[in-house]
Amino acid sequence: MREVPGEWRARILNSAQVAPASPAWWRVWLWPCPKAWAGLGVAWLLILGMNLAAGKGPTPSASATVAFSRQELADLRRQQTMLAEIIFPVETAEPPKLNPSPRSEMRRTEVVV
Repeated sequence: MREVPGEWRARILNSAQVAPASPAWWRVWLWPCPKAWAGLGVAWLLILGMNLAAGKGPTPSASATVAFSRQELADLRRQQTMLAEIIFPVETAEPPKLNPSPRSEMRRTEVVV
């Protein structure tokens, strides 16, 4: 048996090496704590399944119109007026007069020994 030349040997070994497979992007993202992510996924699936099993239809949107009677509208307006009076009371009394003497001056007193 003859020995393989050095440069052939290097080429053969380099081509025989398998490049390390890079993991999928989602594995890299989930790697720090895969059990926690799996638990969160299971929790979301349970919530989704319970909502579907409950058979609840879509909730009414904020733009849904509601019909009020005249009496209910009058009550709402009265409540709004009362709330506005509580939050922003009407000032009818005179504001208190400020003390004309300055407060920042200290009085000097002499101590006789």
